[in-house]
Amino acid sequence: MAINCSTPIYHDGQVFATSAYGAGGGVVKLNREANGGIKAEEVWFSRKMQNHHGSVILHEGHLYGANGGNEGGYLICLDFNTGEVRWDGREDPDRRAPKGSVALADGRLYYRTERGTLLLIEPNPKEYLERGRFEQPDRSRLPAWAHPVIANGKLYIRDQDVLFCYNVKAR
Repeated sequence: MAINCSTPIYHDGQVFATSAYGAGGGVVKLNREANGGIKAEEVWFSRKMQNHHGSVILHEGHLYGANGGNEGGYLICLDFNTGEVRWDGREDPDRRAPKGSVALADGRLYYRTERGTLLLIEPNPKEYLERGRFEQPDRSRLPAWAHPVIANGKLYIRDQDVLFCYNVKAR
């Protein structure tokens, strides 16, 4: 379907990009050629990170984002340099992290699932560490695609025509 909603990530002369609908994602290394042009050389490619719309976060050498298109999906962690899967959010059925949108602030991932559940996750490449969750009040029946926004100690969550603001400043 050639839809690419996720923002590419540039790090250390390399670019990570991903798309859903069976595409996948990967890293290319950018090299300047003698004639001044730029050559992109594939480092790795995987269908394990098919990000639909929720974007991906690079934190301390690891990618955190949702894998899955219209068929659903789950949060996953990959090594930026190799594409190796470190863990995925479907491993523990009681704490499953279905497909959603992600933001990073104050060393935590704020993850909003399409169904509206908000998760607070400690980014850790060794294991999925959920530190909290809650259900959004007054939830619409439509998929929740708006990204969580964190600014000045406040978490902003939009659902269609409503906006919620939560104080998340450390005390």
